[in-house]
Amino acid sequence: MSDLMRLLMKRRNTGVEWTGEEMTRLKSHLKRLSLYMPVLIVFVLPFGSLLLPVLAETLDRRKNGRIN
Repeated sequence: MSDLMRLLMKRRNTGVEWTGEEMTRLKSHLKRLSLYMPVLIVFVLPFGSLLLPVLAETLDRRKNGRIN
């Protein structure tokens, strides 16, 4: 996990872009995490970040269960 956090924070801390090898390592870390948390599989999919609003809408159960 320390390698994952170091990779994730690289762009923010140094301003340097990820290399191809680092992107591969990031994807492998996310795939491994998705075995524990299936919701993370969205990030591994192509254009997965565009699916986040759809995922948030389908997982939001508050609007169906609340009565004003």
